[in-house]
Amino acid sequence: MTGLTGMPVETIGGESEITNQGFRGELPCARIAGWLTRWVVTCLLVLYLGSAQARAVELTAAQVENNRCYNCHGQHHITDLSVAERRSMVAPPQDRSLLDREPVARVGLFMPPDALMDGPHGALACTDCHQDAQSLPHASKLDQVNCTGACHAAAAVEHRRGIHAEAAVKGDDRAPTCADCHGGHNIYSSSDRMSRTYPLNVIKVCGGCHGEHHETTTNGFDETEYVQSYMESVHGRAIREAGLIVAATCVDCHGGHGIRPSRDESSPVNRAHIPETCGQCHRGIEEVYVTSIHGIKLAEGDPDAPICTDCHVAHAITHAETPGFMRDIIGECGQCHDRLAERNGTARSFYDTYRMSYHGQVNELGSARSARCSDCHGAHEILPASNPDSRIHSDNIVTTCGECHEESNPKFAQFMPHADFRDWKNYPLLAAVWTYFIVLMSVTFGFYGIHSALWLIRSLIEKKRHTTRPIKQHADAQGFAVKRFRKINRINHAFVAITFFGLTLTGMPLLFSDQGWAKALARGMGGVDAAGLWHRVFAVVLVINFVVHFFGVYKRFRKQPAKMLLTGPYTLLPRWKDVTDCLGMFRWFLTGRGKPAFDRWTYWEKFDYWAEIVGTFIIGGTGLMLWFPGLVSKVIPGWTFNVATIVHGYEALLAAGFIFTIHFFNANLRPEKFPVDDVIFTGVVPEDELRHERPAEYHRLKKSGELESMRVPAPPKWARTVSVVVGVSAMGIGLSMVVLIVLAGLGLL
Repeated sequence: MTGLTGMPVETIGGESEITNQGFRGELPCARIAGWLTRWVVTCLLVLYLGSAQARAVELTAAQVENNRCYNCHGQHHITDLSVAERRSMVAPPQDRSLLDREPVARVGLFMPPDALMDGPHGALACTDCHQDAQSLPHASKLDQVNCTGACHAAAAVEHRRGIHAEAAVKGDDRAPTCADCHGGHNIYSSSDRMSRTYPLNVIKVCGGCHGEHHETTTNGFDETEYVQSYMESVHGRAIREAGLIVAATCVDCHGGHGIRPSRDESSPVNRAHIPETCGQCHRGIEEVYVTSIHGIKLAEGDPDAPICTDCHVAHAITHAETPGFMRDIIGECGQCHDRLAERNGTARSFYDTYRMSYHGQVNELGSARSARCSDCHGAHEILPASNPDSRIHSDNIVTTCGECHEESNPKFAQFMPHADFRDWKNYPLLAAVWTYFIVLMSVTFGFYGIHSALWLIRSLIEKKRHTTRPIKQHADAQGFAVKRFRKINRINHAFVAITFFGLTLTGMPLLFSDQGWAKALARGMGGVDAAGLWHRVFAVVLVINFVVHFFGVYKRFRKQPAKMLLTGPYTLLPRWKDVTDCLGMFRWFLTGRGKPAFDRWTYWEKFDYWAEIVGTFIIGGTGLMLWFPGLVSKVIPGWTFNVATIVHGYEALLAAGFIFTIHFFNANLRPEKFPVDDVIFTGVVPEDELRHERPAEYHRLKKSGELESMRVPAPPKWARTVSVVVGVSAMGIGLSMVVLIVLAGLGLL
């Protein structure tokens, strides 16, 4: 047969025989397998020797050196050795007392062989740092590693200039070492997430020490407060909560190695360098700041020139758009501008005049909408008003005001936001208006204060003389009373009272915005913005009630002769009799003789009425001016708003003070009426009281026969109870307001 090679094959005894030229014999399978085995083994040996040679090449001298250390420190069970076993592995200490202080457990003795491989010290030998361990066995206590050699020479120079090195020289055992900040063996590059100096980690490293010091800084703060305030600041929260590695850390502001106190002129947190330090991150703002009046003053060396930390503080920095920061802007600016009155040639500082303004008052009460210093002057780009680029320059002021007041116009912009009505030199008109009200209030309260005091004394004397006669009766023996007020009159008075109380309670917090009770009152009404809304609602109701009242007066003139309403006993216009009655009352106060015989209206009731009418026109008119400044400024200049603010506030103060004291006394609190005169609630008066209080009216009505037609059934007893409850409650509120106002005016709150 023919084989696979094409050579002839012969079979002998069932076996094949391959015939070839020059060779003739048998090739068993075992021989082939042996060849293959020797070939595979040879290849594997070559590969093994090659890899071993390669490994030998990769081992550095440092790694070979480190193997000596890992023979002991690379074995995990070294942490479980007893003290005696560990002592046998090292040289005996020269100081035998160290043996007694050696701890039982030494977890830190174990060092994984790859511990340094991923860090910047991966190429170093253990003995490069622990030089006293070059000979074995090494000492039982090695010297502290010195990192200030050639490797870190520049950092060492910086460190020696810093406060940490200074503390170490003084022997402070809390002075941080290199290992305290960077770690011992687990050192990584600062850009490595595992590094202790990585932005997300370094705040914990710094805070870990300074959060435990509890020492008072040169600024009088506890270091712990600094750490806590930073952690809650916009920078700290950006790192802690958002993981934002570009947020400022301790190192970004204070430096890494050469940390110096702020008093050091070379410190990055020294006043002269703060803008530059903050500008490393806030570059655009720094560029604006250096061109502002603040930046210019700082460059000139002015120690009072404000820097970033004066406004934003250093550690407790909050977001500039939070309501809390916006409200605090006034206080931040006021730190400087509260003491510049003499430099500005004004009687009061800009801080004081702002707080006295409407903007300052509502801001003090918690409004987030009111204009603040930065809204008008800018934040970082602040410039003098004379600078054409200033936001408050005459060419730009209309636009600046228009950012809040869309209706802003040249006349509107004539409003004086820092006007001081007590400054005769710079604001004579405003000072004159204010002086007028001071005189008016002094005369009014002076006259009627004496009037009420004398009346009280005389009433108490008369009460003692006539103890058998009831001063207050509610009906005659037949159960009848005399009608004095119609229902429309009582409703009108009720609306006057409600709106007056509403306007007072919502408006007074503005005048006394720095007082705690004013802030609490504003909060109780839902905040200053809600109080302002309620104030306008009450004002509208007052105007409507005012219109209804005059419509009623008009109808009376249509039904009754004008002469009787203008000159007769029913008139509310002043008459000569009112003058004689007033003089007669003072004679009665002093002598007890000749009490005047009053008719329908007394002189003090007429005063109350016309004070309300005139006061409503004054307060209402100025209130409308301040409510619609854009519309008003199309006709009259903005400085009239300054006048209107004084008039509106002081007229309201006069009205509230008078109603809550003089009117309450005349109508309710004098002994003859105490505690409440219910005639304004029920509309009727006992006949005996009418004869005693208003004899002229009583005899006139009786003579004309009108008295009989005016007799009506006495009101039920519950009406008296309701009148007392409502009246006493109202007077309690009013008198409480007076007490708070007086105490605030005297500076006792």
